[in-house]
Amino acid sequence: MIVQIGLIGDEAGDELRRLEQWLRGDEDLRKIEIRNQNAPMESGDMGPVLDALQLLLEPQGVLAALAASVGTWAGIRRRSVRIRVRSGEKEVEIDASRLRDPDDIATRILHELDGKREA
Repeated sequence: MIVQIGLIGDEAGDELRRLEQWLRGDEDLRKIEIRNQNAPMESGDMGPVLDALQLLLEPQGVLAALAASVGTWAGIRRRSVRIRVRSGEKEVEIDASRLRDPDDIATRILHELDGKREA
């Protein structure tokens, strides 16, 4: 399963790098492949701009661990963070400032992407 995670906001690139570090440090996610996706270069850009993280979730069943990790990361952010998680045609956008409970965020990701209600 391929999942893309993007953030929306003024400091989305910096926060996305922090999320990447967080995910790479999560013991439950050590076997997933994480790639950076840069936005198309525009006139005036001084270099590539990180647009999203692309994750290859193998073996199956790692989505729950990913959802829990993203939920925890979003729950401890001091800035408001809007998260967009996509897999194929399914997508969920979460305003983490409205869902501060990591379990609520994880449950929403799982429900929208995998049809499950529990993290």
